[in-house]
Amino acid sequence: MTRKELKFIEYVKEQCAEHGVKCSLRNVKYVKLSGNIKCSGYFDGGDKPELVVAMNRKDWIEILVHEYCHLTQWVERIPLWKRSETSLDKVDEWLSGGKVNNIGRHLGVARDLELDNEKRAVALIKEWGLKVDIDNYIRKANAYVQFYNYMGISRRWSKPGNSPYSNKNLINEMPNKFNMNYDKMSKKVEKAFIKEQI
Repeated sequence: MTRKELKFIEYVKEQCAEHGVKCSLRNVKYVKLSGNIKCSGYFDGGDKPELVVAMNRKDWIEILVHEYCHLTQWVERIPLWKRSETSLDKVDEWLSGGKVNNIGRHLGVARDLELDNEKRAVALIKEWGLKVDIDNYIRKANAYVQFYNYMGISRRWSKPGNSPYSNKNLINEMPNKFNMNYDKMSKKVEKAFIKEQI
C-alpha cells in the first residue's frame, strides 16, 4: 500500500467512527450482500450502519472509495439517498423473485444513486491523488451504472467472476466520460451485455 492509500484508509475509518458506522475492511475477495449476493463491498445505512470492503483484490482502493462515497450520500441525506431507501429494498425483493410494481422506477432510482456516487468517487480519487487510472475507472463506472438498466432485462445480479466492472470487453465498449444516456440503455450497450453474459 502507498502512503496515500494508508492515509485514505485512516481517513475513512475516522469518518466512519465520527458518524457511528462500523468499518469492516476484510481480507477476502468477496463479501455477501442481502439475498446471498457476492460483491466486492457495500455500504448499509440502516439500523446498524456499516461500510464493508473486500480488501484482497487488485481494485480494493476503487471499491473503498466507491463505498465511502455512499457514506457521504447517506451523511448528506441527499434526496436520491432518501428515495433509494425504498427502491433498493424493492430491487432486492424483485431479484429474489418477488412481484414488485413499478420495478423500472426502482431500478432507475438505484441507477441514478450509483451515477451520483461514481461522480463523487472520481472527484475523491483526484482530490486524494490516489493511484487509479481515471479513464478506466469511468469506463468501469459506466458499465456498472448501465448494469442497473440491464437488470431490468436479465432480472439477476452478475456473477462474481463476470461483473460489469471486471469484464474487459464490456468496459472497452464504455466511454471514459460520464456522457451516456443513463435513462435508457442503447441497443449497442445492451448487445454488449448480452454478448458478455453479464
